[in-house]
Amino acid sequence: MSGDSPEAVVPAPWQVVSSEKIIADRWIDLRADACVDAHGRTIAPYYVLNQADWVTVLALDEAGDAIVVEEYHHGAGIVARGLVGGGIDPGEEPSHAAVRELREETGYEAAELIDLGSTWANWGNQNNRSHHFLALGCVRAGVQSLDDGEIITVRTEPLDELGTLLDQSYHLLTWLKAMHWLSAHRDR
Repeated sequence: MSGDSPEAVVPAPWQVVSSEKIIADRWIDLRADACVDAHGRTIAPYYVLNQADWVTVLALDEAGDAIVVEEYHHGAGIVARGLVGGGIDPGEEPSHAAVRELREETGYEAAELIDLGSTWANWGNQNNRSHHFLALGCVRAGVQSLDDGEIITVRTEPLDELGTLLDQSYHLLTWLKAMHWLSAHRDR
């Protein structure tokens, strides 16, 4: 196999020699680690964003159309369509966060919630995971209950076309995971 040699060092977790909190407030929790890798090299500072886990929900109404949200995303400086989602509160189960975010952002409730698994949000420098859900049989159950700073428009889009409309990577991944699940369970 290419790249193999008798003296090759296998990947191993870095040893954290020290860690310093750079900033922690309601928006960001950033630390700087000083680390030593498997070759004995020092990597410092190595910045890590400590964030809560997230949920992303592909919600389908009773007609099978996707319920999407459109809002402003300051990091990218754009207004864009996306899936329902948000942070998981401390001690909250991912499935409960998915139900809560769906209701808060859209006013919809699902007849069935399917856990599609989780992935690392960005394992290079973040310590959180993104939990993916599919919500089936969604019906309007009330009005939105938005957080301060949120202005969200709710729309429906044909499910098959949704993949071309999603520009956020983990939203697209949720769509792909949901499409795989739906394909495997078409006879339900």
